[in-house]
Amino acid sequence: MTHPHPPRRAVLAALGASLLPTLSHSADAPHAWRSSYTPYNGPLKAPLTSGPLPVRGRWPAALQGTLYRIGPARRELGSVAMNHWFDGDGMLQAFRFEGGNLSTVTSPRISHRGALLATPKLTAEEAAGRLLYSGFATTLPNSPPLSGPDDVNPANINLLALPARKELFALWEAGSALAVDPVTLQAQGFKAWSPETRGAPFSAHPRVAPDGTVWNFGYVPGSGKLLVYDIAPTGQLRRQHVLTTEQADMVHDFAITERHLVFLLMPLKFNGQPGAGSPLPHYRWEDKAPLVVLLVGKADFKVQRFELPATGLFHLANAWEEGGTVQVRFVAQPDILTALRHLNVDAPRSTSVAAATQWAHITLNPSTGQARLETPGLAHVEFPRIHPARNGLPTRFTTLLARSPGMDAQVQGFDTVLTLQGDKKPQRHRYGAGWIAEEHVYIPASTTAPEGRGWVLGTAYHWPTERTTLSVFDAQAVNAGPVASVTLPYGLPLGLHGQFVAAGA
Repeated sequence: MTHPHPPRRAVLAALGASLLPTLSHSADAPHAWRSSYTPYNGPLKAPLTSGPLPVRGRWPAALQGTLYRIGPARRELGSVAMNHWFDGDGMLQAFRFEGGNLSTVTSPRISHRGALLATPKLTAEEAAGRLLYSGFATTLPNSPPLSGPDDVNPANINLLALPARKELFALWEAGSALAVDPVTLQAQGFKAWSPETRGAPFSAHPRVAPDGTVWNFGYVPGSGKLLVYDIAPTGQLRRQHVLTTEQADMVHDFAITERHLVFLLMPLKFNGQPGAGSPLPHYRWEDKAPLVVLLVGKADFKVQRFELPATGLFHLANAWEEGGTVQVRFVAQPDILTALRHLNVDAPRSTSVAAATQWAHITLNPSTGQARLETPGLAHVEFPRIHPARNGLPTRFTTLLARSPGMDAQVQGFDTVLTLQGDKKPQRHRYGAGWIAEEHVYIPASTTAPEGRGWVLGTAYHWPTERTTLSVFDAQAVNAGPVASVTLPYGLPLGLHGQFVAAGA
């Protein structure tokens, strides 16, 4: 595929990035998302390696480790294409920061490596010379018969890092975790947590408790079941349990507290056959059904059920127990079905699917059975992230992406990183015209530092020049802009989630 308007792109690149903010990019805006994926379509390519990257500003010497990011990348092969954001083979990115010295205040050496993950799906399609398997939103005719969900597992949503065991897993929504070499980024095969759960769905949003326990779940649309995983810090599955519940047809995320698991089950119903083509056309919204909240005891899996006014959602930030209540923080997406249908990387949008989102608070009172949903007024946000060691504990610092009023209406997504800290006014940094910001993570300054001290780290794609930049912010002064950044000599496909692994962890 050729990129649209190549002469203009070449002219902009020749002018240099320093002049770009003064230029109008509206002519290229409809193709902003597509441009990030075009280089990764076609036959499998060698991994990307940047070499040492020049740093603008002063990179914190103490910020050493690896930021891993993942997302859908290749979506065309052999003249067969998939255009939905979720339909693409997973590509793993590793930004490494190493060699800094606090005593001499020298910055770490920063480099990037990126590779498409050689899943069985990708390998089979490479051999065939074309895409073979249907995705979340696209049904391909004459697809080969499936032996299980991992035949079509693209490993493209999130990552689970277990640094104490030097393990890294690439995660999908409907199949197994894919083991990946943390250094080479080579796929090492699917993980079976037990013989009974081999090939079972393992959600893309596990929660690692402060004691190292990994909690996760899986779901199959239309089954009315949630499969719960309790994985010890040593990596062994301690327990597996099946919950029977309504409205478990799309459960992207959940939360934990010290004593509970928290599921927010939206009334998005699936009326198709699992494995029979793309599932997206078979979802419908039940107008009169509530948002069902399940509070599940960790000790005995006993369930308490609550009802709230209906809303959709993708992501929860956190949940915790406080004064006899359970507090839940998440991003509400009331019109989630419309959002899912319009996440097309090839089509411009006059209204972003971020426009309807709201930062939301839920208060559950287990003793009275009462529940309350509030929206404090923060809109157009997504991708909440918290202190990585505070899953299930009270949280006062959250990182989000936001969409500014000035972002080009033809471009989907976000252009601003935003932080919340207690009752303080939110801090924001808008990247500016021509930028699409990706998820930013919070990295505490140390294991003993107060919550909110440390850095906010994330990537953004500048579509006029087709380059990706990684920026680091002082978590207490995001308004001031990045303290340092690096720009890659290439652009990366716009991805989903990431995890940071500190050096020596």
